[in-house]
Amino acid sequence: MSKKIKLDLYSPQEELANAITHAFGIIGGLIGLILTLSNRSTNEVNVTWSGVIFFLSVIFLYTASTIYHSVSGKKIKYLFKQLDHIGIYILIAGTFTPFAWGILGNDVSGQNMIMAVWLIALAGILFKVFYTGKFEAISLISYVGMGWLGFLMFDDITQYLGREVVDLMLYGGIFYTSGIIFYLMRKLKYHHAIWHLFVLCGTGFHTWAILKHVIRI
Repeated sequence: MSKKIKLDLYSPQEELANAITHAFGIIGGLIGLILTLSNRSTNEVNVTWSGVIFFLSVIFLYTASTIYHSVSGKKIKYLFKQLDHIGIYILIAGTFTPFAWGILGNDVSGQNMIMAVWLIALAGILFKVFYTGKFEAISLISYVGMGWLGFLMFDDITQYLGREVVDLMLYGGIFYTSGIIFYLMRKLKYHHAIWHLFVLCGTGFHTWAILKHVIRI
């Protein structure tokens, strides 16, 4: 299968930058996971576990991406490209989880949202299992559309947590979305690493929102 799939071609220097930038995401995810678990005695079980799910999704995505950009063998590179793309759906659903389950878990809106985003994520995962490297426009549209479903929770989240957390979520979404511009600028040297920096910023804002307002460190 890997022989039929066109892998992205980057120079060794670009791949090094691609790997290093997302390695920082692994470190951030591990720190967030430790902070969440260390604060578990002061939170309800669903709050703690929703935070754990988020940070595990962060670690999964950034680990898959880092390895993908670090290896050179075609088969192993294709495998981690699949996991990298699958990880995007997992991270989006994982980002919703602390809000939809941890905060709004007792409300119908939260229950409906958590089911919807994970079902969409499952569909996206199955899509990537069979079509990684194909139908890229569909993938980008699904990532962006799924991510901005969070707008449906903004009123409820504002009511429970205040405007600041909504602003942090919004900033994160803006970084994720605007970074796509650089992802598509394939003739620009280091365009992929620049996109990675935008992704890191998006994750950073969402991590800040979750640690401060959901986990309450």
